[in-house]
Amino acid sequence: MDFAGLSDERDARSVAAHSSSGARDRRGHHSRGAAVRPGPGRVRQAGSAVTAGRTVGAVNRATVVADTADQRQADYFLRLLTQNRRLIGQRIEGYHKAIAVAEARGDAESAGVFRRTARAEEQERKTLDSLIENLQRRFVVQPTADLRGPRLVVR
Repeated sequence: MDFAGLSDERDARSVAAHSSSGARDRRGHHSRGAAVRPGPGRVRQAGSAVTAGRTVGAVNRATVVADTADQRQADYFLRLLTQNRRLIGQRIEGYHKAIAVAEARGDAESAGVFRRTARAEEQERKTLDSLIENLQRRFVVQPTADLRGPRLVVR
């Protein structure tokens, strides 16, 4: 209700202003009065909690470990997505064969069902292609020894 031109919003603000100084607000901070307190304030340094208080060498090692973990995770998901894409490709081939068989038998209804299913699988394959491409762009694939081929050593 709005008595004497006071809205609910104003009432809510006045209640918040009168809360006890020890109460916590939504962010978990103590609410404090408007008085400025003397003394050093808290200075917060930028940086991650992983690297806080470490030497430069330790930070570099932590960064390398994190990068290696990211690369391993990207490799895992790339293999997983590639495997799913290969399975979808096999299913699509099966649907195309089933469409040909259904059409040869004159079963237009079954052929239509297989076409719709094949289209859905092709859409899924496009989505997987997009995900694979994004992963490869974000995490450059590190060639393994068998992908690099034979090495020529000249002495």
